Amino acid sequence: MSLETIHILLNIIMVFAALYLICIGAFTHGLSILSRNEYKDATLRQLKKISVLIAARNEGKNIEKLLQSLYNQSFDKNYFEVIIVDDNSCDDTTEVAENFKNLHPELDLKLLKAEGQGKKQAISQALHAAENELVMVTDADCELPERWIEKMLAYYDKKDLKMLLGPVLLSPADTLFEKLQVLEHLSLIASTAGSAAIGMPVMCNGANMMYDRKSAIDAEADRTDMNIASGDDMFLMERFIARYGNKAIGFFLNHDVIVKTATMPTLKAFFRQRRRWTSKTKAYTNWKIIATALTVLLFNLSIVFFFVAGFFMPVLWCFFVLYVILKTLIDFPILRRITAFMKQKKLKRWMFPLEFIYPFYVVFTAFAGLFSNVKWK
Repeated sequence: MSLETIHILLNIIMVFAALYLICIGAFTHGLSILSRNEYKDATLRQLKKISVLIAARNEGKNIEKLLQSLYNQSFDKNYFEVIIVDDNSCDDTTEVAENFKNLHPELDLKLLKAEGQGKKQAISQALHAAENELVMVTDADCELPERWIEKMLAYYDKKDLKMLLGPVLLSPADTLFEKLQVLEHLSLIASTAGSAAIGMPVMCNGANMMYDRKSAIDAEADRTDMNIASGDDMFLMERFIARYGNKAIGFFLNHDVIVKTATMPTLKAFFRQRRRWTSKTKAYTNWKIIATALTVLLFNLSIVFFFVAGFFMPVLWCFFVLYVILKTLIDFPILRRITAFMKQKKLKRWMFPLEFIYPFYVVFTAFAGLFSNVKWK
């Protein structure tokens, strides 16, 4: 490789680094706005009826915990229903849910058998079966805080939104593998919150969402992604943005609405989940979402390039280390804020080691998701 070629490549990579700095800097600014304004209490002005939608597949070990957290909600049980669609489970998911329903008749719990295949079809079926005009969505392996419905509704009404997103925390964080998962996921939640705050929502998480039922049904008419295994949340948000604009999407950064979900137990399960997440990227149509994904991928690909090229020109390993340090400096402010909010400050000590691993993980999962077939569970 000639010096002239290296010079050209370095200039291109500097452009990628600048774009990454602008992107993460903007999200950090958005998160700081939320940190100043949204920790405050949201008071519910009036009761509205809510439908909680859940798609479940092989969640027999987890669904009772979710149902118990719904039963424990501070919100009046006469004002919300829970609709669970069992997506062809091979375990005792339905039996566990039915047993809970029989033991807690005061909870309005509806159990439906999936008419189609996959999570998207299950959520769509629940959406059409819902009786109320506001819906909340979470996952069958989640645990909800007691004031989740109450607080999300209060903020939704206050801001006059079409869709509201909320924070999600992985738990536990005991082993090193779990700590790295939690920290990586916190970076995604921080970007989700920060991007929504600056009026450029580019991510969401189906474990913690609230939206207008009629708007969601109308948006379904525009969707062409129902055959893709992942993205029940992202593609819906993309349609909401197209129909109602960026300002119709909000994020509520409040401790009372943090939804908890489990870390992946094995490396294989972790990569299978992440490949599923990245597989949907090729079907996005929103240019801001695409541009953000490309910016992150290209900057991380550049760091991987320096590492691989260093075997042929060792001086490039210096650039590998320098760019990892640069990425750490760019990422630190947003991770500092989100770890403080989520009360996970101790995880910051693992940030620098993760920065050496992260570029390889991003590149691997991106290409594996784009060029391999994936399915939901």
